[in-house]
Amino acid sequence: MPQAKSFIFVFLLIVFAVDSFPQRAEEIGETVRVRLGGNDYKTAISDLVRMRKEFPKAFHSNNYDYLLARLSEKDGDFANAMANYQSVVKRDSVLKEYALWHISEIMRNSGNLFAERLYLKELSANFDQSLLIDAAAKRLARSNFESGNFSAAIEFLERGSGDDSENARDTAEEKSKSREDLVLLGHAYLKTKNLENAREVFTELIDNAPNPEQPDDFALEGAKGLDRLEVGDDNFAKSAPKISDDEHFRRAEIYQFNRRFELARIHYEAIVNNFPDGKNAPISMYQIGRGYAQEREDANAIEWFERLSNRLPNDDLAASSLYNAASSYANLDQTSAAVSRYEKYINENPKATNLERAHLNIIDAYRDAGDDQNALKWTAKTQAQFQTEMGEAVALFSQVRIRLSKEDWQNALNDLNRLREMKNLGGTRIAGGTNKEEVEFLRGFVFEKLGRFVDAINVYLSIPDGRSEYYGWRASERLKTLADAAKTSGLIEQKFKRLQSISQQTLTSANADEIRIASQNAFRLTANKTDQKSLLQRIKRVYALLEDYKSTPTGNLEKFGRTFAQNTKTFTANNRHQTLADELLFLGLFEEATPELETALRENSRKNTGSLSDFSPDTAYTLAVFYKRGDIANRAIGYIEPGWRKVPKDYQIELIPRDQLEMLYPIPYSSSLIKYGKEKSVDPRFVLSIMRQESRFRADVKSVAAARGLMQFISNTSNKMAEEMKIENFAQDDLYDPPTAIRFGSHYIANIFKDFPEKPVAVAASYNGGEDRMLRWFKRSKSDDPDRFVAEIIFSQTKDYAYKVMANYRVYATLYGAELKRVGVNP
Repeated sequence: MPQAKSFIFVFLLIVFAVDSFPQRAEEIGETVRVRLGGNDYKTAISDLVRMRKEFPKAFHSNNYDYLLARLSEKDGDFANAMANYQSVVKRDSVLKEYALWHISEIMRNSGNLFAERLYLKELSANFDQSLLIDAAAKRLARSNFESGNFSAAIEFLERGSGDDSENARDTAEEKSKSREDLVLLGHAYLKTKNLENAREVFTELIDNAPNPEQPDDFALEGAKGLDRLEVGDDNFAKSAPKISDDEHFRRAEIYQFNRRFELARIHYEAIVNNFPDGKNAPISMYQIGRGYAQEREDANAIEWFERLSNRLPNDDLAASSLYNAASSYANLDQTSAAVSRYEKYINENPKATNLERAHLNIIDAYRDAGDDQNALKWTAKTQAQFQTEMGEAVALFSQVRIRLSKEDWQNALNDLNRLREMKNLGGTRIAGGTNKEEVEFLRGFVFEKLGRFVDAINVYLSIPDGRSEYYGWRASERLKTLADAAKTSGLIEQKFKRLQSISQQTLTSANADEIRIASQNAFRLTANKTDQKSLLQRIKRVYALLEDYKSTPTGNLEKFGRTFAQNTKTFTANNRHQTLADELLFLGLFEEATPELETALRENSRKNTGSLSDFSPDTAYTLAVFYKRGDIANRAIGYIEPGWRKVPKDYQIELIPRDQLEMLYPIPYSSSLIKYGKEKSVDPRFVLSIMRQESRFRADVKSVAAARGLMQFISNTSNKMAEEMKIENFAQDDLYDPPTAIRFGSHYIANIFKDFPEKPVAVAASYNGGEDRMLRWFKRSKSDDPDRFVAEIIFSQTKDYAYKVMANYRVYATLYGAELKRVGVNP
């Protein structure tokens, strides 16, 4: 028997040994794909190294050396990345052009610009149809410029500009790229002392701006280039050139729009000093004041506003200067001075279109001074002055906010009841305005404070909830609080049972909408998982009968990409872009694969508007999914959002398909979000919520206010942050780099949270409207409860922004944990 046991033991050892032999190469490849899906790059690298050792032929025939290079580069191991990229190049892989591009990037980042150009030239010479060819040409020119080879840079740039052939692309994107090249060309001419050509290029950048009312980055560079030409590098930004007043004004306006106020002032002041009687002098004084006000330098702003209104009292801008001076005095908490100027403005400009705003600003000035008595006098005066007009509703809402701050609940309710009967509440169009949902929510809130809990529950349930509904969400949160409180839990249970009873009625097309409302509201009142599951099933059946609710976007994932080829040559399709797409999709490199795939598909497409809607629904959906996986989330969200805008706003979040929710709320650049979130102690989901609202994940976007990149920073804010983070040689264009934008965004958000700990809605409002203003609004509310202080946000754009960011945050927190791992609905 002992011998038999010994034999069995040896047999089992052999079995386990065989079973523990290395997996086949294909299985390792599948494991690597799973690792990539979870952003587990380090383990994926280990798996690939193992495959290279055990299955070298399969490793190379499947281009896993390219994947290993990409992952090593992301992991910061540039030596290993270089070795594997070189392997791809040496064996003339189908991915050679991409390997050459990445090698050139590594060379550039290491400071070896000569080597960078060698690899870029090889790419350009051998892959003239590559999607990388334009970027390579641009980098060749810039690399020569950065190396001091200005003549070579000019040669490259002149070769690529001025293409008037029939094949020349003239899309907005291509024109933008061309203008970027012109900027570099102008500076190259400047460096080679070819001043006339430099002047011609810089002038062209200004003259041919796509929208002269909103001059772009390149018009800004044109203005700066001309200034440098005329005053020299040593005097740039210190003295004004000797040019006409009109040219001064043109350049000043470009600087002012791009928020380069210090440069704009040089030209505006030159006009005021050298052409005091010219047509541009008054507006120049006014714009200097506006610039200072934008920079929150209100004392300087007042000096210029009052200089204009005192010197030129009959000028068309004198009234605006008086009004803006009043605003700056208010910002400095000089209440008497602010009120006296607003009153003067009101008396001297009886036909002005913003008289109600002047009245409302007086109310706010008194509130900031803690003088509620005078504030209430002016709310009454304003309502009487603008009776039946929008000004009456906005003034009444100011009165409501004062009542709330004083906890005068009954009078607040009386005012809210009056307000809900008014037709035009201002909404998000008017500063200080409100909307139906906010009024109803505040009524529910006041009912709570008055102990009228049944009324509060009914009001909260009357506000529809959905993924984009801020006050619907807040109402649901208040209902949860009431459900948890001993005093009100019984009332919530009673209401739940009544709604559940309606929900369980026999479903017909006639009562479907009634059952939908009852079911959705019952869901808001219970935390019981069994009841929630049953209600969701009921809601889903109801939706199938309602046209608006059943017409939701759909899409099936199509199959693209090749299969594993263990011992054969790389699969090749007839279309080169299709070949590259198949290869890159197989490796899971969606950021490079998807543009190749879209390019290949467009060669057989009848439409070519640039939109994914050019393709069949399933193909468009597939491309959107791939773009999301590749962190090109703007293309994904651009595809899915229009379809969901057509669906009712209160569509149950839990019934939106998970894949579509993730497309609506993607998590691009997750590594950077997690890295800087931990470093700055901010929730990456909140950073995503800001990013979604700011840029819709377009890394290269610039707003009309000259805010750049994913997080949309203006120059004075980003410069300040660069100093705080001790970032040397920071340039505004660095904000177009996603990791840089996320680093700045995380740092800035962390700073705001210091002012508003654990109050994300106040942080969101501060991000848009400024911390100083949010602190002022916060102080007026006399409460740290967001359900009280949010109503105090006067800027309509800022309030709407806060609504949307918090709605984003709600969904992100439902879908992902703090480490951006999938949780929640259908994880």
